[in-house]
Amino acid sequence: MAPQRGIDEGTAGGQLAVFLVELTRQTPVRELSDRFGRSSSTWGNYLNGSTLIPRQLVGRLVESFTPPGSTRNTKAVRGLELWKAAEAERRAGRSPSAGGELVRGRQRRDDALQQVVKYRAVAANAENHLAELRPMLAHTQSRLEHAELRLRLGDERERARAERRLGQARERLGRVRVQQELARRRRMTAEEQQEFWMAEVLSAQEEISRLEREVRDLVTVPPGPLEPVRRDAADTPDAPDAVDDADFEARLEHITAEGLEDAALIEEDLQHLRPPPADPVQPLSSPALDKPATSGDRRLGQTLAWRRLVLPLPLLGVTGFLYWACQEAAFSRIGGWAVIPATVLCLPVLYGSLRATTVRKLPARIAAPLLHIAWSTLLVLDQLPWPPPGTGTR
Repeated sequence: MAPQRGIDEGTAGGQLAVFLVELTRQTPVRELSDRFGRSSSTWGNYLNGSTLIPRQLVGRLVESFTPPGSTRNTKAVRGLELWKAAEAERRAGRSPSAGGELVRGRQRRDDALQQVVKYRAVAANAENHLAELRPMLAHTQSRLEHAELRLRLGDERERARAERRLGQARERLGRVRVQQELARRRRMTAEEQQEFWMAEVLSAQEEISRLEREVRDLVTVPPGPLEPVRRDAADTPDAPDAVDDADFEARLEHITAEGLEDAALIEEDLQHLRPPPADPVQPLSSPALDKPATSGDRRLGQTLAWRRLVLPLPLLGVTGFLYWACQEAAFSRIGGWAVIPATVLCLPVLYGSLRATTVRKLPARIAAPLLHIAWSTLLVLDQLPWPPPGTGTR
């Protein structure tokens, strides 16, 4: 049954309607309503281009009326392009007439209601995933406990087989937990989006009420209410009590694919609501540095601590010997000129000795010259002609 209203093929919405009519192959709107939800009049509006069809319904129609393969992929891409063009046309092509604000307010309310319906479907899908993952998690945990029991009681051959199954069970348990956490996050995000769009509905309704009081002379046709999406019984499969591995993996992959599709849908909507993120800051931690210390690292630390305790002793001995040698040379041959070789030889060794005794760089740079200057001053003063002890003027 074709739509009763003519299609304006000169617009993007009309081209989308023609695409939908060709895709459904003249399927009656009552059959489409029973199969995909919503009323027959709503499907008539979808097929004649007067109302923009929701994006997820385009994908479901392509999947239902197109055989698998390259043809389905081509149809899906074409349908997505037409839907985006119709959406852009609907947002940009609203004429500013006398009742334009009222029309825009009602369109805003309809858009918000469609978003509420969409996120209700996403939340219901996430809830179904959680309901399906709970028995899968319990089954996986029971398999894990059974494998651990067989690992403890089996012989070597059975032990190797049980270890392999234990690894598979742990890996699958991790995947199930990840998908369960992702489903919880999708449900939480969908509920937040429902609250946001319900607030948008109330705001639009208030604006509509204000504009209706201002333009009483306009004759408008109120749009039909959107009906919630009816989910088929086949979309919510009951989890069986016993699940084999092949069916288990297929269901887990199906949940993962649906979760990625819902997450992409939520992320696409959130990009229009949140500001662009700032430049990311690289974390200061490093996996190579954050890993726990091993026995080799502990032995290396003990060796370095032992060297810090033993190494300063010979350096201090060498420093003392060099200063003693320069002092003896000063009294024997070269006198006060021994300060020059002492500065060249003894001062670097003195600084190295201080650094080896875990003295910081700046205090070592200050203490080494001060000690050397004090020793040099005393050495020069010793070269002066002091009177012998016990003698003096009377």
